[in-house]
This record gives sequence, C-alpha cells and structure tokens, in this order.
Amino acid sequence: MVISSFNLSNLDGTNGFTINGIAAGDYSGRSVSSAGDVNNDGFDDLIIGAYNADPNGDSSGQSYVVFGSSNGFSSTLNLSNLNGANGFTINGIAAYDYSGWSVSSAGDVNNDGFDDLIIGAYNADPNGTNSGQSYVVFGKSTGFDATLNLYNLDGTNGFTINGIAADDYSGESVSSAGDVNDDGIADLIIGARLADPNGLYSGQSYVVFGKSTGFDATLNLYNLDGTNGFTINGIAAYDQSGASVSSAGDVNGDGIDDLIIGAYLADPNGTNSGQSYVVFGKSTGFTATLNLSTLNGTNGFTINGISSSDFSGRSISSAGDVNNDGFDDLIIGAYAANANGFYSGQSYVVFGKSTGFSSSLNLSSLNGYNGFTINGIAAYDISGASVSSAGDVNSDGFDDLIIGAHYANPNGFANANGFYSGQSYVVFGNTGFSATLNLSTLNGANGFTINGIAGGDYSGTSISSAGDVNNDGFDDLIIGAPGADPNGTNSGQSYVLFGGTNIGGTPEVTGTPGADTLPGTINKDIIDGKAGNDTIDGKAGNDLLIGGAGNDTLVGGIGADRFLYDTNARFDSSAIGLDTISDFKQSQGDKIVLDKTTFSAITSAVGTGFSNASNFEVTTLGAASTAVIVYNPVTGQLFYNTNGSVAGFGIGGPFAILTGAPTLAASDFVLQA
Repeated sequence: MVISSFNLSNLDGTNGFTINGIAAGDYSGRSVSSAGDVNNDGFDDLIIGAYNADPNGDSSGQSYVVFGSSNGFSSTLNLSNLNGANGFTINGIAAYDYSGWSVSSAGDVNNDGFDDLIIGAYNADPNGTNSGQSYVVFGKSTGFDATLNLYNLDGTNGFTINGIAADDYSGESVSSAGDVNDDGIADLIIGARLADPNGLYSGQSYVVFGKSTGFDATLNLYNLDGTNGFTINGIAAYDQSGASVSSAGDVNGDGIDDLIIGAYLADPNGTNSGQSYVVFGKSTGFTATLNLSTLNGTNGFTINGISSSDFSGRSISSAGDVNNDGFDDLIIGAYAANANGFYSGQSYVVFGKSTGFSSSLNLSSLNGYNGFTINGIAAYDISGASVSSAGDVNSDGFDDLIIGAHYANPNGFANANGFYSGQSYVVFGNTGFSATLNLSTLNGANGFTINGIAGGDYSGTSISSAGDVNNDGFDDLIIGAPGADPNGTNSGQSYVLFGGTNIGGTPEVTGTPGADTLPGTINKDIIDGKAGNDTIDGKAGNDLLIGGAGNDTLVGGIGADRFLYDTNARFDSSAIGLDTISDFKQSQGDKIVLDKTTFSAITSAVGTGFSNASNFEVTTLGAASTAVIVYNPVTGQLFYNTNGSVAGFGIGGPFAILTGAPTLAASDFVLQA
C-alpha cells in the first residue's frame, strides 16, 4: 500500500492557501489556532503567532487574525496586507515579551455572543522578570482597525492577565477551557510550567472563569479565589505541570467540559516519562486551589507515560469524538518515544466514557477498546511534538486528528542545524481502532500525510483545526512552519488546507503484486489493485476502481462509480484479467470507462456512449458480432472483439463479468483517450 499524501507546495487557493510571515526572524507560525468567529460574520477565523516579531521592541511579538470568507482566497496571503477588513495585527507590548508564543480561541468569555481570543507572552514582566502575561481580546461585530496594541486593553475591548512570580513563564501555554463550571459561559486555562507550588518548577495552571458582568483591565492570577477561577498545582519538583493545557471536551459524559494538563517531565514510569492530568468540570463549585495529587477518579484522573524520557504530555488536546460513541476523547503526544527508532515519537488517544475512570491510566494499557497508540515513522521525526483535534475534515461524521512531526524529512535533507522540512498526519475517525496505528500505513482511506515544503521549515511545529474558514461546511486545518523563508530567513509560513470529501486530493489506495483486499472510504476514492486477484470495495462515494492485472472483484458501493480499463498499452488479456463487477447500478450513475489506447479498435469519439453505434452490441453471439465491445445479456460477460464476425475475438477476449447480468446500454460506457 502506498501512503496518500499532500504536498503543501500544491496549495493553490482552491484547496487551501499559504500565509506568509512579514520579516526575517519573526518565526510566524510558531503557534496557530482557530480563532472562532471573532467578527461575528458567520465564518470561522484564524490566529497566528510570531513571537519574535519587533513591533514594540525586539521580540515583543505579534499575532495575526485572518478572517474567514466565502469569497475565496488567493493562493498566498501576506500578513503585511492585513488591513482590518481581511484581518488585523495584534502587537506585543515590550521588548522580549515573546507575545504570540501561544495563541488560541478563548470561546466567548464575556458572554456577548462573539468569540474571543487569548494570547500568551510568557517572557513579560508584570510581577517580576519572566512572570508572564496573557491577553484576552474580545470579539465584536463593529469592525477592527488594522492594528491593535495590547497595551490598549482596558476591560471593554479585552483584558490582561498577569503571572504571579518571577520566572513562572505564565502564558507559555493558553487555551479555551470550555465551560468547566457549567454556568453557560466559556472559561480559560493558562499554564505556568516553571511556577513552584510544590517544589522548584513543579508548575501551575490557572482557570479563569468567564462572566457576563465585565472584566477589569487587569487580572492578577494570585487573586483567583474559587469564585472567579482557581489554581491547579503540579505535584513534584521539576514536573513542569502546565507546559501544555487544553480543554478536554466532555470525556466523562456528564455534560460539563473537562480540562487536560501536561507535565512532560514527571516520572511515573521512569525519569521524564511524563504525565497528563484530566480535571473534571462540575457545577458545584471549585475551591481556590486544586492539587493534582488529589485526583482520584471522581474529580479527574492521571495519565502516565510509558518509558523514561518519553516526555509524554508535552503536547495535549481534546481529540473530539474520534470513535463516534458520543463521548469526547483525548490525544497526548510523547515526541521522544522510540516506537520506530530513537525519538520517532508516539501519540496516544484515550477514549472518553460514562462508566467512570480509575485514579490513573497507564498509556501502555491502551488496547483499541479504551484508546490506541499512534507510532511515528522514523528516528528523530519527533512525531507527537504537536497534537490536535482536526475537526471533521472529510465530513464523514467522525472527528479526525492531526499530529505534527516537524523534524520529519519528506522534502529536504537536514540543514546545517539538523532540522527538517516536517510532516503532519491526519488520522480519520472511525468506529473501531486496533491497539496500534503506524503513521506509515496512512493510505488515504484511514488518513493522509501532509508534507512540508523545504528543509529547515519545521512544518508541523504547530497544528490545529481551523474551523470552517471558507464556509463550505467542512472543517479546515492550519499548520505552522516557523522556519520557512518567504520574506527572509525564518520569517515563517502557515498553511490552511481546506476540508472536503476529497481533502488533500482524492485518496489513492494502491495494491501490491499479490492478492489484496482494498477498502475505500465513504467518500470519493481512487483504488488501483495492480497485479494479483484483488477484492476492491469502494464503499460510498463516487469512486474510481481499477482492477489491474489478475481476476479481480470490484464492488462500487453507494455512489456514481467508474470501473476503468486502461493499461497504457494495447489490449493484453494478461494485463487486464477477467474482473467481476458485482454491483453495477445505472440508477446510481455507474459507468464502465474504456481507454482507447487499450481498446484501440474502438472508432467512436471520446465521451459518454459510442458515437459510432456499430462499436457496441448486446448479443449472446459475441464471437460472431461485428461490434468491438460486445455484451452478453445472459451471462453478463463483456468482450473486446477485434476481428468482427470472424470466429474468435482476435487479440481481444472477455475482460469483465457483471453479476446479475444487468441491462446495459451504450450510455453506460465512457470512452477516454
């Protein structure tokens, strides 16, 4: 089986578009996210961070909001062209704040009906050097200027959230928290991995409750008291809890959103094996402080990494509902795991459920029923360094996943620093999974690979669902490549890939020289059996089925399917075989496609049907027919007849049998050059 893949260099405005950073060294695309619908026009928007941009001093940082639209996109958008109508720029406050290191949709935290944004600047100094700041920018329908300076947030247009102590790095990770207190208003979560509540660098996270009564211009995180939010303390020194934070969706099925927090340097199964923590939402209130050591299965649970130095939990996210059982699932990355070589990386999907969780879950126990493991492809790929829900990109009713491996090397050898062009992987949701999925087996039916463009781009450093930015009903993707060089070295690029039934191009599944069973998806597929006696099942969608050499069984399934006979050479029965088309249905628009290079005796013009009516005949006397293509209405056999009424078929012969011998007409054929 070959891997179905998409090259980001092929984005052309119809399948997605490229977003170019502004200046050398900006590292635009270090963080990317859906922004929700911040301008309330009905289209999802995007946010991109460039932490090293210099709007208010060196490395003060910038973030960029790109508005969604149904009017189409050019193949390329330069962030320097944002003008308030197509998006706007958000400037960091002071030199070396690194504003935009982390960006996310915040949901609607002020309950005004508009989605809001959150931006992290972990190097800002509100309460000591590198205490960190985060900024909430309110959405609105009255328009945005081309530029917003974060120092102008005043409580009416957004507010600033100050870290507690020097070197906490508050805001290095930020996210919407969903609605964890069940009051109907979206909440926020902010990580400070170097805070010291239970030893040096044990880490803290902070939940800030949304409210409809307004915010002051500034909120100090040390003022969280259980009514306006709460603090979540890491367990042990050097765990760095809060290095990653996210909404978890509703994993326990109680109707209230939950949280997930990563501590990638925790030591449950060896040094730096890593831990993640799920904190259940509740409507009965929170105390001012929650210690993660008190999670007991009723208020949340702990997820343990597998082996020393896996760094499990360095990336975490809600996975949506990938198995469509009605419960939200989780995805956790361990970029240093060694599944297929040193630092090849692993990711883990943990299924949600309503039957309760134990106080801890070992990721080594995932068995396909409670979740599954996703293995990176090659050594040093660091697959799982970024993970996210992808939304439902192929519109099959199942949420999908996206995983980044920004050291992977599909399009360029290592540069002088040893870094790579990068890859991302979309894994389609499904009703059932094996215990393990190797990303090398993605074939277009179960997911596909997205290749970075050039060496040193780091494509896949950041990944996210983009929402539906072009308003076509399909979720889209956004991928960041901060090392790309569109406007100077490391200016950075981001890529939006539109979802659809044929996302990334039509999935192509190819057989081996042996006998294969090749299933399609519920969408449009191209399935080529090659040699061997294959069984090809297109399932749903308007599929193209190619049996190739061998006696193949072709099942179109639901949809207007095409059964193609084309060997790129003159007809040779050994190169075509005798196929069985088991479910040819005119009512669904099925067609048999004959290539005129292979069926060279056909004199009809290219197109549907036979312009030369004498080329096709329905008769039980196939060998005696003067037609070139002959169909036996009793046996369902199709013949290629090259010698007219002379006995035999010349160099031709039977090439297909239609099960049930359905009635065939000339209009059931398509001729191609």
